[in-house]
Amino acid sequence: MTLMRTGLVAVLLSASSLAPALAQQGQSGSMSDMKGMDMKGADVKTMNPMQKESMAAMDKMNKAMMEGMMDADPDVAWLKSMAAHHQGAVDMSEIALKHIKDENVRKEARKAMEENEKSIKEVKMMIKKEKQ
Repeated sequence: MTLMRTGLVAVLLSASSLAPALAQQGQSGSMSDMKGMDMKGADVKTMNPMQKESMAAMDKMNKAMMEGMMDADPDVAWLKSMAAHHQGAVDMSEIALKHIKDENVRKEARKAMEENEKSIKEVKMMIKKEKQ
């Protein structure tokens, strides 16, 4: 357990050292505003609705993950970040279901939503236990 916590602290320290650099990249915190990031030629003006909605969901997820990582307790920080990560997967799956047509892909999106909703519940229960 100590080794796992040590590793987690190292990851958190590495992630927190990126925060100032990310803040300098784009003051709004939006991935679409980060200059110098190769989005494979992505231009918001030419994106289709699913791409725009997905990018907004990812921006929201990334912000929530970074906020979660700022908790003073490393265990809670990781759990909060994971809850945000799973919520991002749910949000992106909901977006996909509005746009995709292939039934196999729709099935996978529904499956991802269900699995991530379950994970969110589990992580939130763990956060409550950690705070006791």
